[in-house]
Amino acid sequence: MRGGELAVVAFWSDAALLSSFGEPAQPTQVIDAIGALDAAGLTNISFPLEVALDQLSTASATEQRVLLLSDCVHNAGPDPAGAASRLPRLDVLFDVSGERDSNLASRVARHGRGVVHPIQSYRDIAPALVSILDTELV
Repeated sequence: MRGGELAVVAFWSDAALLSSFGEPAQPTQVIDAIGALDAAGLTNISFPLEVALDQLSTASATEQRVLLLSDCVHNAGPDPAGAASRLPRLDVLFDVSGERDSNLASRVARHGRGVVHPIQSYRDIAPALVSILDTELV
């Protein structure tokens, strides 16, 4: 993202802030950090949304969005719809390649005033991002 701020949060039953707003990060560094994670255990979707909300409070950009890449199989933690409703906009890159929860994906996106983009493989991510980032914030 040129001229924009970006923070990256990885999650499973915990959440890890891989890149904060205002910290320069090279894409290869972020990808390496993601690859080094031991993502195991239950999924807590609410936790990374809370981390994203905290990160947005320090961002200077007037246009703020959160992208969630998940299968939305929610196994632990509070209902993520509450955290989604406090975000300015939440779009869901919905991993449909395996086990998934379509109802939760739709509900979280709806509460976050966003949309759901089904992702079957890594090839679907770039077109989904273009579609999301071309959409005006309401």
